[in-house]
Amino acid sequence: MKKNNNVIFLISLSILMFFSGISQVDAQNKPDEQKNVKEPPSLLIFDEAKSYSLQNSNVLLQEVLSPSPQTSFTTIKQEQDQLGFTHQKLQQYYSGVKVEFGTLILHAKSGKVESLSSEYYSINEDFDVSPGISNTTAFNKAVAHIGAQHYMWEYSDAAAEMDNYQKPAGELVILPDFNSGRDVEHINSYKLAYKFDIFATSPMSRGILYIDANNGQALFYNAIIKHASTFGHVGEAPAMVETEAEYCNRIENSEAMAFVSGTAATRYSGSRTIETALSGSNYILSDAGRKVYTRDALHQAPGNTYPYVSNYQQFTDNDNNWTTAEHSANKDNAALDAHWGAMMTFDYWQTKHSRNSYDGNGAQIRSYVHVDNNYDNAFWNGSVMSYGDGSSNGNEGNGNFDALTSIDVAAHEIGHAVTTFTADLAYQRESGGLNEGFSDIWGAAVEHFAKGNGSDTSPSAAVWLIGDEIDRRSGSSALRSMSNPNSKSQPDTYGGSFWQNPNCGTPTQNNDYCGVHTNSGVLNYWFYLSVVGGSGTNDIGNAFSVSGIGMTKSAAISYRTLNNYLSSNSTFANARTGAIQSAIDLYGAGGAEEIAVTNAWHAVGVGAAYGGGGGSNYCASASTNTNDEYISRVQLGTINNASGAQFYSDFTSISTDLIEGQSYTVTVTPTWTGTAYAEGYAVWIDYNGDNDFGDAGELVWSKAASTNTPNSGTFTVPAGTVGDATRMRVSMKYNAIPTSCESFTYGEVEDYTVNLGGVAPDTQAPSVPTSLAASGVTDNTVNLAWNASTDNVGVTGYDVYQGASNLGTVTGTTAQITGLTAGTAYSFRVRAKDAAGNVSGYSNTVNVTTTGGGGGSGCAGGISSFPYSESFESGLGAWTQSTADDINWTRDSGGTPSSNTGPTTGAQGSWYMYVEASSPNYPSKRAILNSPCFDLGSESAATLTFGYHMYGAADMGSIALEASNDNGGSWTSLWSQSGNKGNAWLTATIDMSAYVGGSVQLRFNRLTGSTWQADIAIDNVNLSTGGGGGTPPTGYCASNGNSTSDEYIQRVQLGSINNVTGASSVGYGNFTALSTNLSGSNTITITPAWTGTVYSEGYAVWIDYNRDGDFGDSGELVYSRSASTATSVSGTFTVPGSASAGPTRMRVSMKYNGIPTSCESFSYGEVEDYIVVLGGSNPIMGITGDVFSSSNSVLSIYPNPVKGAVLNAELTGTTATDYIIFNMIGQVVAKGAFTNTIDVSLLQSGIYMIQVNADNEKFVERFIME
Repeated sequence: MKKNNNVIFLISLSILMFFSGISQVDAQNKPDEQKNVKEPPSLLIFDEAKSYSLQNSNVLLQEVLSPSPQTSFTTIKQEQDQLGFTHQKLQQYYSGVKVEFGTLILHAKSGKVESLSSEYYSINEDFDVSPGISNTTAFNKAVAHIGAQHYMWEYSDAAAEMDNYQKPAGELVILPDFNSGRDVEHINSYKLAYKFDIFATSPMSRGILYIDANNGQALFYNAIIKHASTFGHVGEAPAMVETEAEYCNRIENSEAMAFVSGTAATRYSGSRTIETALSGSNYILSDAGRKVYTRDALHQAPGNTYPYVSNYQQFTDNDNNWTTAEHSANKDNAALDAHWGAMMTFDYWQTKHSRNSYDGNGAQIRSYVHVDNNYDNAFWNGSVMSYGDGSSNGNEGNGNFDALTSIDVAAHEIGHAVTTFTADLAYQRESGGLNEGFSDIWGAAVEHFAKGNGSDTSPSAAVWLIGDEIDRRSGSSALRSMSNPNSKSQPDTYGGSFWQNPNCGTPTQNNDYCGVHTNSGVLNYWFYLSVVGGSGTNDIGNAFSVSGIGMTKSAAISYRTLNNYLSSNSTFANARTGAIQSAIDLYGAGGAEEIAVTNAWHAVGVGAAYGGGGGSNYCASASTNTNDEYISRVQLGTINNASGAQFYSDFTSISTDLIEGQSYTVTVTPTWTGTAYAEGYAVWIDYNGDNDFGDAGELVWSKAASTNTPNSGTFTVPAGTVGDATRMRVSMKYNAIPTSCESFTYGEVEDYTVNLGGVAPDTQAPSVPTSLAASGVTDNTVNLAWNASTDNVGVTGYDVYQGASNLGTVTGTTAQITGLTAGTAYSFRVRAKDAAGNVSGYSNTVNVTTTGGGGGSGCAGGISSFPYSESFESGLGAWTQSTADDINWTRDSGGTPSSNTGPTTGAQGSWYMYVEASSPNYPSKRAILNSPCFDLGSESAATLTFGYHMYGAADMGSIALEASNDNGGSWTSLWSQSGNKGNAWLTATIDMSAYVGGSVQLRFNRLTGSTWQADIAIDNVNLSTGGGGGTPPTGYCASNGNSTSDEYIQRVQLGSINNVTGASSVGYGNFTALSTNLSGSNTITITPAWTGTVYSEGYAVWIDYNRDGDFGDSGELVYSRSASTATSVSGTFTVPGSASAGPTRMRVSMKYNGIPTSCESFSYGEVEDYIVVLGGSNPIMGITGDVFSSSNSVLSIYPNPVKGAVLNAELTGTTATDYIIFNMIGQVVAKGAFTNTIDVSLLQSGIYMIQVNADNEKFVERFIME
């Protein structure tokens, strides 16, 4: 019988998810146990079977939360929206002490509660609310921690102007300890604290500081002034307010004013209508209707007392026609922008969202312009706006910023105030990134509303640039780009390029409160895609496609999310949940709006794409206790998900394909923490996609309660399904078979996605080709022919192999092999393949010996030490001009004499060799450049690389690389090119294996075409050799991570290996098709990727030096690193002289929170295997031994993905010299002198890395060619 403990179930709720807290049994049994709260805030949707009244909300809270006797809730706000919803906001208390950030919102319609969003914290019943120090002692600790010279409470007159700011007395609160778990989902500790609003004036700062009420330590600082000394990435400055008493007193004692409309020639927004007031004989910037007031700060610095809030002047005009001629001097027209911007921001909130000013209650908006001198800042101090004039005279490249009063900056800052009075997002970590992102959204929305530039579904490009009108920094177009965050060093993907770890330690201004200005790019790009749409592949490898819904709908969804579904410590995942629910509230489930916002979140790496599930409309199901048992693994098709204990888990980002008419086996594995109890199981699939599991046949498997493990069942997918992605629910319940919408005590529920389709995949390989035969054998060629294969769908081609090397693919049943060496034995075989990638077995092997040989002595003397390189920096080296041609090659630097042809610098260094094509050197004139003799007699492999440049007219003629092994008696073409290839250095790589064991001479043979515009060049010739032969050992032990849902190995770099991958489905990647040569000292770099939270990872790399099929010998662990959140990680190792020459296995392993062992199967992480060839030298190609910059310089590239012919690149902080572009197997595909526009028109679709060199630094970024 199940043990019967007295339990208190403490649940934190998420959309479709009851995220588990660890329930606490009777304190007498487990006095030290702490509860976990899973991911606050959260959302619970109630199904039709539940009927909770808003008037009796205490019944709902008792049933859903089961709060402790010490927990209570107080209503702090209740409002009704235009959709008829009533939103009741509650504050959580524990033993009469407020739980900071602990808020719940009940969403009701017609008196019935439909959903609950909450940031609910479960506090241990024995939590002590008696402080150990007084509030006075805590206040002194707070002042000491801030360490300012002066504070606002010292200046009573100034404090009165700041909404009657008073010296804080200190409020006793219970503060969640955000450092108590590995992420916010696992908070398990709380602190009793005093809360103080500390307003410092010298140096300036303002924020909420929490002091430990027992030991006086500073616990957390929530900034109100976002950037007191410098203008942040965007400029934190909402505009604020004089008090009602001050305003009324001033009006009573002033002359009667007439409020009228005027015309203003603004600094940034052209001619605009503004509201002013007639004061005496002049008009002033005073709009009493909107309560918007704009004043001259007289270049007074904020100082200790903000003197300009009382000692200011009015901006005046005598005829209410505020012209440029009258007001451009001293940047007075910047005040017109501040005034009009505040007016338009007020109108936007009133018109679009029915919100009366930023607080919803008609607050004044006071702006002070001309603060300080050359002041590159704009900020909100919690009461008023302060705008600097900037350090620029207004010309591009002069200073940093022009006057900081553009409309998007004003709207951004007032947006911060809106956030304060709605979700009150804490200014740290992910919630701080959301705080900044929402302000950028309002900046763009207000600018579009006020200026009308572009349509609702296609706003003009300028709308998406934040601060573009004020930015005067040389080469900088704006502060941020919402349409291309990467161009401004912001991430467009959660966990992608430029993403900052939000769990960076203690959030401070120095670390940007753990990346708030940087990570806001994710929300910005989500909003941009929601408005205009887009498609591509994000930084974590997910393809996306979004159909935009326009500015109006996207902004409405954003505001409803902020106002109704988020709370102080919301994450990006919570924002996704709230946005989807807001789209459903506003426009209905399953509509274009829900689809768009869901797919836009998927595009930025947060959650799955829309799967037809109607968002959060599925009924909720969960347990309330996983102390004794939980689901530890679910397996179906490609789903193989291991997980820990949760009441409910949303694994809808994990999916598998199911085919109609096919049978499948689902396996559910339970885990018991102690006694093995009898468990019942059920699995449902929503076959018709109607958002429930109640239709006939949708219960696909169930099993009565037993203690068996694992448990499997078979089902067949019926015909006529929805034919798209849909929901699968897996449930395990103690002692009974669960139902699909049940809330039960013991067990667990998990949801997944299955992709239903009507056509089974082609898994049948073609038959083996037969009767392979050789004919027409010469010194250098052989003809092959074979009988055709058959296939159930169709054969698409045949791969032809020379030994183990794939020479290429032909579509017919014959092939001619060229470039062979005379008198040499070869073996050939072929394989067939089809469109699905199925490959047949090998045909029979045919052995061939070419004719000739024995008479050639190769070439005499020459080069026998490798690697060899020649870049012609100090002459021709050992290369010579031929006398058997028409013209010579020319050594040059700095550009050829003819226009629009030839390079301007070398591929390596400055010098290069080229053929001048001007008259009389065309048409049809030949130039030959001979190499020295290369002695490859003792080598087993060789590779030649060189750079070539072919830029000019279309009919340039041709260039060929030729080889001779008979002392120049005959020449064989190894490579040739013709025509214009663009103004860039390209790289050719030639396999020289046919010439090992003897000597060979090379030559470049250039034949001019019919134009003078044809200066073809070559440079940077490298010949490398590789030692070691045979086949790699086999029989290695298995190793893998059981889950890559949170982290995986994204990139491995070593020698010519430069492998970028996504997460493998089984936690293991077999990349033994990739190899590199190793000798001497080497550096390996491993780059992790996290799908969400950044966790600590440990690393290890092994090489089987003695090639005995294991990694257990001394010295074969070549690199390890203890767990950390660093990215990337690198280590250096030296291949020992005793290593066995030849190919062998290398294993790379990454494990969560520990260093892996070589044969381990662990919970979280990934393992990858490669081949390394010991005893040879590395080809000079690929990204080898990178030194990544740790300076403040930043490389930005855009657009990404690249859809056209140009990649824009910008390197700030240093001067770039040249660039190299690599493909994903490390081959150089382009290089050249660095410019801000790089021609990539010749690149095929795929993923590439660009390396930009600057002095002793290298900067590397990944980009995608579409």
